[in-house]
Amino acid sequence: MGTSGLISRRGFLGLGALAAAGTAMAGLGGCAPRTQAAVAAEAASAAPDWLGAPREISPRDVVSTVTADVVVVGGGNGGMFAAAAAAEEGASVALLEKAGEIGVNCREWIGAVGSRLQKDAGVEIDKHEIIETLCMYASHRCDQRLIRLWADHSGETVDWLEDVVRSHDPNAYVFFETDIGEGDHGIYKTFAIQHNVQSDEERLRSLDFVAAEIEDLGVDVRTWTEMIQLAQDESGRVTGVYAEGPDGLMLFEATKGVILATGGYCGNREMMESLNKLAVDHCVAMQSPGPSNLGDGIKAALWAGAAKDEQPTVMVFDRGGVPAGTKGGCAYDGLGFMTHIGSQPFLKVNKDGERFCNESTPYDFIYAAGTLERDGVYCQIWDANWLDHVAQFHTLACSRIIPSPTGGKAQIFTPEAEMGMIEGVLKPAGVVVEADTLEELAEKLQIPADAFVQTVKRYNELCAKGDDEDFGKESYRMIALDTPPYQAATIGGQLLCTLDGLRVNTDLQVLDADHDPIPGLYAVGNDSGGFFANNYPELLPGVACGRTITFGRLAGKTVAHQ
Repeated sequence: MGTSGLISRRGFLGLGALAAAGTAMAGLGGCAPRTQAAVAAEAASAAPDWLGAPREISPRDVVSTVTADVVVVGGGNGGMFAAAAAAEEGASVALLEKAGEIGVNCREWIGAVGSRLQKDAGVEIDKHEIIETLCMYASHRCDQRLIRLWADHSGETVDWLEDVVRSHDPNAYVFFETDIGEGDHGIYKTFAIQHNVQSDEERLRSLDFVAAEIEDLGVDVRTWTEMIQLAQDESGRVTGVYAEGPDGLMLFEATKGVILATGGYCGNREMMESLNKLAVDHCVAMQSPGPSNLGDGIKAALWAGAAKDEQPTVMVFDRGGVPAGTKGGCAYDGLGFMTHIGSQPFLKVNKDGERFCNESTPYDFIYAAGTLERDGVYCQIWDANWLDHVAQFHTLACSRIIPSPTGGKAQIFTPEAEMGMIEGVLKPAGVVVEADTLEELAEKLQIPADAFVQTVKRYNELCAKGDDEDFGKESYRMIALDTPPYQAATIGGQLLCTLDGLRVNTDLQVLDADHDPIPGLYAVGNDSGGFFANNYPELLPGVACGRTITFGRLAGKTVAHQ
């Protein structure tokens, strides 16, 4: 079978071994052939530093052994849904989490198709259209069958969550967001797929309800327990997980299978430098809890013979703020701040004071455009009427500042919280600057005043015309900046997570470089790949979390019945 688009441990090592072998043949033509062990040693030494090698473990190193039908590694969205599903099917389940509690990294925008709530609201989504839209974002460097799997089963997953929420709290419910603004957002199609958990008073955490369900189902939850590597038998079948627990090294034997759900690798700078260098070179901030996502599951699977996506893919939002004069590429240096207002389509200019693209492009699109400009960052400008402008912009999902007119409560910042963030954090940090004149603002941004003033003048003229002749931004979002005081921030990318993961099939089995399943090994969430490429389609709100919980639930059911 073909192996295009796959990276495996064999592939990582093979490139180095070929180079080493070529050098040896060129210089040692008259020497005796090297032994197989010597070649293998050279190959191992050629592996990238981030990959390392599995630990040599003997039975004497293991302080205790736990046996379960299913072992799930990672207590986030994917892992918790997998554990609950497997337990519901009658399997004994061990859930391993290296943090002190499960559900720490909870995502609340859940993208799904075909839920009861959608049907009750009269919303019909053409599955083929949304599948093709996702494939288009990925330039078809994706497995369309996996996207179809999400489209076919995400609705029933949300239905299950709705039942769980209601059973644990009669005042809580799953909310379906029908407000999608203008619908097309220029040329960018969006769909009403967003669900979240809330009550009439507040937004709630979906994983709190899933955690309660897991407890009721009797799942063996082990916190402060970090996976070290996978256990395999002589045939290569994955038989369990070695993990460091509070009392030492443990072996969790899995009689039916292991499900990896450790959350990708954005917190591992070595892996990022090697596999996702553009993000390292250009992002300016990282969203917590990214630092805990160290690629544990991906590395362990590669040691076991797995293959991963070849295309580097990250979720990056245009919400990284830095003090004026800072260049891109400082996400791992602690210089950046989460600057939520960066996702609003205000006027944006480069370090030369010039407009450079349509500000209504999706989060990661405008970040990418900004990386091509001087210093890899840009400046966003707003005036005293900014809150009125935001209301007219009518952005969606987690970029919302003005609450949804439908009553949805899934938003990061309200107007009060946004102002509090600006005044209490971003201004003191030097990320947001303020001035009564454009010239003074330019000075604080460290950009040429003359060019900047001319840019604002031209922008305001286009706003008066109601026609963005230069970059084609929607007319309803062309609002003049003419009321001081003016504020601005220097913006770059904020790294949220990696999306290039292990190759899986539609049973969520991890594949090797020959496209064959590794027996006993499954992956979900950001440990799994084949779904996204290049970027994250943020105008399909919650599709990442929707995929994660849907595939978690499907994997749990599948492994339970092995």
